[in-house]
Amino acid sequence: MTNSLSIVKNLIRINTENPPGITTEIINWIEQWAKTEKIPAKVQWYENKKGNIQLKVGDADKTILICGHLDTVPIGDIYNWNHDPVGGVEIDDHIYGRGSADMKSGVAVALSTLKRINREFKPSEMQYSITFLGTSDEEVGLGGVKASLELGLLDKTEFLIIPEPTGLKVGIAEKGVLWLSIIASGKTAHGSTPEKGINAIEEIVKLFPILHSSVPNHVDDILGKSTLNIGVIQGGNIANVVPERAEVQCDFRLVPPIQPADFSNKLTQKIADFALESPAKFECQVKQTMPVIKSSEDNYFVKKFLEKSGTQQLSGLNYATDGAVLVSNAPKELPFVLYGPGNPKKIHVSDERVSIQEIHAAEQTFMDFLTEVCFSR
Repeated sequence: MTNSLSIVKNLIRINTENPPGITTEIINWIEQWAKTEKIPAKVQWYENKKGNIQLKVGDADKTILICGHLDTVPIGDIYNWNHDPVGGVEIDDHIYGRGSADMKSGVAVALSTLKRINREFKPSEMQYSITFLGTSDEEVGLGGVKASLELGLLDKTEFLIIPEPTGLKVGIAEKGVLWLSIIASGKTAHGSTPEKGINAIEEIVKLFPILHSSVPNHVDDILGKSTLNIGVIQGGNIANVVPERAEVQCDFRLVPPIQPADFSNKLTQKIADFALESPAKFECQVKQTMPVIKSSEDNYFVKKFLEKSGTQQLSGLNYATDGAVLVSNAPKELPFVLYGPGNPKKIHVSDERVSIQEIHAAEQTFMDFLTEVCFSR
């Protein structure tokens, strides 16, 4: 069993479902593992039973940062699983369990690579040090990586690697995110006399064409098109009462050059203009926003990583990761890649699994890239 396989099995066997997102046990395990490997570790507790852990190999001030989250989505209905979701079971070419692909295998690859470099090379000769940042709360609100900004890591970071499950494709972009809640307030009345009320559901549904027509039609070469999903609509209590309140929740995924903050301002103005002609009152609430991020294909680190991965296929993610927080808060332009084992179409499902071959391939890419970049003069 290789280092990565042993590590990922141990990580899977520690339940980090979010909610509640408790990461005490997994952080303690990584801290003890680092101590055994003589790798310096620092823990940042930012909330009750939640924290981040930082490991560093090398003495150089400038660093390559590898960031991976330690929490997972909930296991869900246990009866839908054929394999123990916290068992780390190996069958043929796969390891099963919640977080096996998203993203404890990516974390395991990072840790195993640090271990090998620390053992096989002289850290004192490194041109760039290597820092691993394990975060909490990525699946719910990105609270861990936001708290990690206090550590000041970005001041010294020259390149960022996010080992999310990409199926070994090299990602250089993430769509921006805007979650918008729109609330319509009408007037209640008896269902037999609807003309005496203001139907909040009917009024809010009239917004749908405006929402869809607002989606930018620009096509990005990596990320494709911006999208809208109207994921929630709530309103009314019973058929014979005119509903006085209705709410829709929208999920916009945006591609460059559009940024969520600018798009949100323009959209809320369109809704305000619509509200002037409606008998109902409207309120918009931004629930979550994450910036669009995109790395240059011509960056030295990106080109070198692409070379070492053995693929020429660049890709992007439709969803946001910890990388969105790190890149958007860096004091200077921060090049990055998203690369890791695991099929991104098979995460967050029952019997989640990751290919052992992909774990091996990812670790080899990490080793080839980091040893050349960090030790070249």
